[in-house]
Parts: sequence; structure tokens; C-alpha cells
Amino acid sequence: MADALMDRSLLSMGPAEFRLFRDLVHRHTGIWLRDGKEVMLASRLSKRLRHHRIPSFADYYDFVRNSEDGGEELGELINCVTTNKTAFFREGHHFDFLAQTVVPEILAHSRRATDPRVLRIWSAACSTGEEPWSIAITLLEAQTRTPALRGWNLQVLASDIDTHVLETARRSVYPEDELDDVSPAIRRSYFLRGRDEMTGTVKVKNHLAALVEFQRINLIERGWPLRTVFDAVFFRNALIYFRQETQDQVLRGIVRHLKPGGYLFLGHSEHIPWLHDILEPLQKTIYRVRSPKG
Repeated sequence: MADALMDRSLLSMGPAEFRLFRDLVHRHTGIWLRDGKEVMLASRLSKRLRHHRIPSFADYYDFVRNSEDGGEELGELINCVTTNKTAFFREGHHFDFLAQTVVPEILAHSRRATDPRVLRIWSAACSTGEEPWSIAITLLEAQTRTPALRGWNLQVLASDIDTHVLETARRSVYPEDELDDVSPAIRRSYFLRGRDEMTGTVKVKNHLAALVEFQRINLIERGWPLRTVFDAVFFRNALIYFRQETQDQVLRGIVRHLKPGGYLFLGHSEHIPWLHDILEPLQKTIYRVRSPKG
């Protein structure tokens, strides 16, 4: 009887409950859930209610609030709310630009023997890992074609707020059909095909995995755990979930972790005209940090 009552309570979320969760999510992630997302939110949170055998959304909200300061359940709620849609080499023109423009430019500005031979890229909303692996493959392919890049230390930092997708990214095992649009040469060079119980899957090879480090970073928190600057940052298809004040805060933080003249890659529907004084728009949602005036 209790289970039946709980199932009925999961069918809908009232406006007042939706606003409570929306404010909670916004406070901790910067994500703003627009009106009309009640059904989506109720559907995603229902599994947490079933997991804890909590009878209503109001009771679940109280449960999360009671563990809000450092509690594990807040992290689980955040994992439920975040949207993770990605693919290998998604928006392929960005990877072409990385290989054909960014890498040669870095090489051109690192001619002295005393210059550090390190190239760092940050995938700042890496989801399940397809993006950072695509970045790492692009860099290794460029290194193979470019003798001047051989011997360089290639580093990719991959971060996300969602601990579940980060675990998938670290594991680096994917359905084989995710590589349907990837060339056979890339598949052979960088992925192992699963056998026996792993048939139908692929796994990233060790020499590719060695380039990528994974870390949980909440971009709206102060004091990101970063001790370096990057040649380029991929922050694609995440801004659309923030209101402009949060977008501004996050982007200015990212710029502080970009080298002078470094590049920012955004998603295909993301535009930031109010930041053109510090980020020069180039092509197809690619931006470059402007040199300081004077």
C-alpha cells in the first residue's frame, strides 16, 4: 500500500515544490530550470524518492536540505538534474580548428629552446568523456603529422560537476556504435574492441588515456582547484543552462585560466556579445582572449 501511494505521488510536482528545487539547484550549480520543466524534474528525481522510499517531493526536499552541507544526497540530486548529451568529435569544425590553427600557432610562438614544451587543453563540461578523448586524439594525430610537436607534453584536463558521468569518462568504455562516424584508422589507433562479455563495446587505449586527467569541478564555486593556465578551453553546450549573470561569472573565471591569446570554444547555439571586449569572436563559436590594451 505504501509503495502504491508513493508511486501516485511521483506523477506530478506542484509549482511550489518546483520552485523550491529550482532555487536549490540554482544555488549550488548555477543551472536555471525554466518554467515548464516540472515534468522533467519530477521524472529525474523520482528514482531518488524510490531509492530512499520517501513518499513525496516535499519530504525529499526536506531530506536534501537536512544534508545540504556536504551531504551525499545533494550530489545525487545534482547528478539527476544535469543534462549530458555528447558524442565523439561533436561539432567537428572545432577539432579541425584545434589541429590546423591552434597547434601551429603554439608551435610558432615556442621557438626558443627555453620555452616550456607543454600544450594544455581543458574540457570544462566533459560529460561522459567523448569530448576530452576527441581532444586528446586530435592532439596525438597532430603530433604524429608534425615533427616539431614530438616530445611535447600534451595534457587534457576533463572536468564536470556530475560524479556519475565522470566515472563513465574515467572508465572509458563505450558502445561500439558510438564510433560509427569515426574513421577506421582512428578506431584502430585509439580504441580496443571488447571481447566475450564486453563484445559490442570499445575501450580507450592506454597511450590515449595517459593524456587525460579527470576532476570534479563546480564552476560556480569560488577557488577552482586549478594551478595552471591553458592554451584552449572547450566549454560547449553548458552556458545555455545558466542565466546571463552566471554565464558572465563563469566565463570571466575561465578567461583567467587561459593564456594570453588562448582560445575558448562554445556550443553551436551559445553567443556572448557582452564579452567581446575581452573575447574576440572568430568563427563558429570560437573566441580568442584579446591582448590587454595599452
